[in-house]
Amino acid sequence: MTTSTTIMTTKNYFSSYNFEQMLHIKFDPKFLPVVATSFTLFIFLYKFINPFLSNLLIKDYKNFTIAQKVDWSTRINSSINSFTVGIICIYMMIADHGLEANPLLYKSYLLKTNLSIVIGYLLSDTAISMIHYNKIGDPFSMAHHLVSVYAFVHVLTLDVMPYFANFRLLAELSTPLVNIRWFLDTLKFSKTSKAFVCNGLLMTLVFFFVRILAMPIYWWKVYTVAITPLWPHTGHFRFVLIIVCTILDIINLYWFSKMVRGCLRIMRAVYGKKHG
Repeated sequence: MTTSTTIMTTKNYFSSYNFEQMLHIKFDPKFLPVVATSFTLFIFLYKFINPFLSNLLIKDYKNFTIAQKVDWSTRINSSINSFTVGIICIYMMIADHGLEANPLLYKSYLLKTNLSIVIGYLLSDTAISMIHYNKIGDPFSMAHHLVSVYAFVHVLTLDVMPYFANFRLLAELSTPLVNIRWFLDTLKFSKTSKAFVCNGLLMTLVFFFVRILAMPIYWWKVYTVAITPLWPHTGHFRFVLIIVCTILDIINLYWFSKMVRGCLRIMRAVYGKKHG
């Protein structure tokens, strides 16, 4: 299929969807089982597998408070999701050349599978956070989850903005290090210990590269497609792309500012310990 044919086909595709139809977004039935399976699996891991293995392998786990056990289990889920999604995302960035060539409209079953996993995880984590809001509820994390689900559902069901969805998933690569920091803190590692300091510095560095430094690269790509003839025919999806990603970037900047302040405090503590 030539480029002109692709553009024409995409224009016809978007023109056939009126505003009323866009308001009633439905999952592609082919991937609904994947979303449901992902949701169920993460709930099962949270409720049964994570506590069982943690109690078996972590000596201090039995002394955790209920809030710590809930948070511990959700962070294991978070790390599993991030590792799985991150690997698939990197593979697609390298191997799937059609994704970058067709950033506005492209069908990839691997991407749809990856998004289904993510959506299932985000919904499960949101449900757990709502049930245990008094213990682990974080409005920023919940807002991040819900906004992400809203955007990813568009990609999953209508194959729009696939490149940008995959690009945003790169941010998941920083999550395991964030969770490791919490694990170390909960296990009462000293904040000036080598493990804590090294993880904190690496966490901030990776977070910077995949979430902060990635911002201008991402928005430059948005600009390059926004000046194409196809962009005006993408309907309200372009506004979803811009508004949702702006919100996510603001949240990421807020989190990064907290990380930097935390790193500075730890570095001052380490310096004071060495020269005290």
